[in-house]
Amino acid sequence: FQCGTVTVPLDYEHPDGRTITLALKKLPASDGDAEHGSLFTNPGGPGDSGVESMKDPAAMPEELRGAYDIIGFDPRGVGQSTPITCWTDDEIRQSLTDPGNGDISPTNPLRGVTSKNVPAQEKIDRGAANAARCAQHSEVPELLDHVGTRDVARDLDVLRATNGNTKLNYLGISYGTRIGAIYADLFPDRVGRVVLDSAMDPSKRSGGEIRAEQITFSEGALRQYVEHCQAQNGCPLTGSTDEAVAQLAAFVDGLDQAPLTVPDSDATVNTQDATAVIQRLAVKQPDWDALTAMLTPAITNHDGTLMAKAKQGSNKSSTMPVEAAVNIANSEIMFAAVICNDDPDTGGTASEWDAQAAAEKKSYPFFGGTSNAMEAYCRGWGHRGQTPPQETHAKGSAPILVIGTTGDSRTLYPWAQSLTDQLDNGHLLTVKGYGHGASGSCAGAAMIDFLVNGTVPAEGTTCAAEPQPAAGGTEG
Repeated sequence: FQCGTVTVPLDYEHPDGRTITLALKKLPASDGDAEHGSLFTNPGGPGDSGVESMKDPAAMPEELRGAYDIIGFDPRGVGQSTPITCWTDDEIRQSLTDPGNGDISPTNPLRGVTSKNVPAQEKIDRGAANAARCAQHSEVPELLDHVGTRDVARDLDVLRATNGNTKLNYLGISYGTRIGAIYADLFPDRVGRVVLDSAMDPSKRSGGEIRAEQITFSEGALRQYVEHCQAQNGCPLTGSTDEAVAQLAAFVDGLDQAPLTVPDSDATVNTQDATAVIQRLAVKQPDWDALTAMLTPAITNHDGTLMAKAKQGSNKSSTMPVEAAVNIANSEIMFAAVICNDDPDTGGTASEWDAQAAAEKKSYPFFGGTSNAMEAYCRGWGHRGQTPPQETHAKGSAPILVIGTTGDSRTLYPWAQSLTDQLDNGHLLTVKGYGHGASGSCAGAAMIDFLVNGTVPAEGTTCAAEPQPAAGGTEG
């Protein structure tokens, strides 16, 4: 690997003003030639580090390693690039040893923001408190107003040029597709071979509109699980499908007041824990029989043994190095910062948002009530974008390969279809199955053939996803 930095303008409207630095990590082509130049990558987020994602050369397909210098970069505000900093190292250390200490801390920077049970005003207050801390501790506090995806896309064009490429070759995953799509729209004549895997649609608001569609998808999948459960003997959910979903939602919502317990253990399962397990096993990586086996003792005996084993462990502990905790806290705060910077404020009040949440929760009792959560947080955060979401056409660009997975609950398949339709030269590869990020030898081969040989899959090409583990492990 080789590492380096590039200097870019803080504000592209004032390119001769203050500057920031971006961190890059390059894996030179294995044949020493890199006949196709550089392949820039972004793993998603927003807030994920492209430098950290470049860890294992063996994980890179040999064909790509032979054709490209592969480059990961930390977007502005993230990781080793000029960061947004919101806590001192001492506060990080204290938070690791006492996670419950302090309402605004690295271990819970977005606590309650995505909860359906927290009033909008509390989410507004949290956004304001976080913004104040970040402005206080960041070396370049003005960066809070310049971390939107359009800024990152312009940075990517500087990285392209400073690495000696006349065209941008790019592999973006999840949020990385938003960067790539906006880049293509800004600089269509500089598009090389671009793959947008698990595609987002930049014409949608990155806060409310996206979340509302995710809720609709997830609630539909949960209803299918409930119907499956009720067709089996011993299902703990009773009544009609509507009644059973409402029963499950009420049970899970009550776990903050009375968490599930585990005999002979101090382990517990609260609302957030149970929601994550149910979403994973009912929606993201379906294993419906395993979920029923967990819910049966939980609902009938308040026994959380099986669910406690399945819940995702905390990514912070007292033994975690401070540097690792800093990266996690930065990633979480940047997730919200980018969303807020991408979406202009559309108005609305706390009472209106609470009423909308109540109505949404009535229609979607398990997952509903959170689609306006980020809008409330961003109102408090205050650092908002000025450019409304818009369609992406990239008129006159080279072919762009868009990949969507039919059962992806995070970047929905219709988004990949919509983006492909908008693009002047978009081509859709469909992956049938579940999971986030195209999996399987068929999709992998098509992606490599496109990046190495420029071969566009035939219209209507469909691949099967490889089965993913049903339990354990992780959204992004």
